[in-house]
Amino acid sequence: MVHAQLVERAKSLIDDLAKTPRFAGSAEETAARARCRRELEQAGFTCQEIPFTYSQWLARRAVPLVSLAVGVIVFAMSLLAKSGNSFASAIALWVMFWPLWASSVSPRRNWILTFPWSTSKAVNLEARRGNPSVWLMAHLDSKSQTIPMLLRIVGSISLYVAAILVTLGGLAVSIWGAVAEPAVLVAAPLAILGAITAGLCFIGNHSPGAVDNATGVAAVLLAAQSPDAPQSLGVVITSAEELGLAGAVAWARKAPDQLVILNCDTVDEVGAYRCMYHAQPQRVAVAAENAAKRAGVPLKLGRMIPGIMADSMVFANRWRWSAITLSRGTLATLARIHTRRDNSSMLTGEGAARASALLSAMAKELS
Repeated sequence: MVHAQLVERAKSLIDDLAKTPRFAGSAEETAARARCRRELEQAGFTCQEIPFTYSQWLARRAVPLVSLAVGVIVFAMSLLAKSGNSFASAIALWVMFWPLWASSVSPRRNWILTFPWSTSKAVNLEARRGNPSVWLMAHLDSKSQTIPMLLRIVGSISLYVAAILVTLGGLAVSIWGAVAEPAVLVAAPLAILGAITAGLCFIGNHSPGAVDNATGVAAVLLAAQSPDAPQSLGVVITSAEELGLAGAVAWARKAPDQLVILNCDTVDEVGAYRCMYHAQPQRVAVAAENAAKRAGVPLKLGRMIPGIMADSMVFANRWRWSAITLSRGTLATLARIHTRRDNSSMLTGEGAARASALLSAMAKELS
């Protein structure tokens, strides 16, 4: 059990941070960042604000446009594959490959920072105490979406499944004929669902962002202030995570190698805690399991849920880095975030308080 005082402090932080939406670069985000800086300086950290420039056009439109294009092409290929056209299957495979490749290399290629259209400015907050090799991280900005997060994830998965069905189903039809047609027929509605949910997912500024991600920021701040945290520790409060992970990409460009990143993003008060990764960092996974056992907190280890992006994926793509994201929630959580319903009235602070204890214990073991 966490102390009641820690829960109260978590609740106070979440309420303050989630008073208003905090779109990247906005005055509301600036005020929230000032609160974070005060908290960290009181804990003995030396803070600096690091501005960066990114392409808001690419952040807002790249995923919807690519998803819509993939959905339309896969739908068209499903109609061709139905007739046993193996060429259509090859095209579908090619179409599926490029978005996957682009999403995997984008953080390393820094496209979000260098694309010249509709550039905007945002600010990361970096805090150091000692000479840290372990860094706690959480994003401060919030956004709303025209398509709820849960439905967007369903759409993204549907799109990938449709592309696979068209590819394999088209080949099967060309070999075995009509007996394999059902696989191709199923691909068409899945492609439409994916194109609509991902392609029409536009960004706004109407969500207070309590669970996503005032909870994660509160957990990181409390972990940094904890007497159980290591003396040498770093903290990064990123901006524009909701816009192509731009803040994490900008910070990673100038950060030293061989760091450990403990990211915290979306901590509800129901469901199991999850330690998510892209490339499993064995040492961090062991530390997470040990910290959870000592705290008596059930923890699941696994890969990042398809359709979800988090700052840790930027660092997982860098050689000799270890990065995870600590999260907690259910399907109901995914249905609430990025909407007006993501406010602090439904939170007591218990989830963020427990997460802070896990983070400080993990940081101590890894330092």
